[in-house]
Amino acid sequence: MSIIDMPKKGFDKNKIKKIRKVLEKNPQGLWVREIARKANLDKSTVSIYLSKYMKDKVDVISISGLVKIFKLKR
Repeated sequence: MSIIDMPKKGFDKNKIKKIRKVLEKNPQGLWVREIARKANLDKSTVSIYLSKYMKDKVDVISISGLVKIFKLKR
C-alpha cells in the first residue's frame, strides 16, 4: 500500500458513536483499556478521542494519578 492509498487519519463519527455507546452502557465509568476493548478500537484511538473530541462530554475521575476513569457527563 502506498502513502497515497492509505486511509486518512482524523475525526470519525462512527468511532465517537462506539465510544459513547460503551459509556452509556457503563454509567459508573470505565478506564480507556476497557472502553477500547468493548468498542473494538485501539486504546490509543480511544484516548485521543476522549481527550480531543469528547472532552466536553465526559467526566474524568483520576485514581492515584495513574488510572483515569471516564464517564459521560449528566
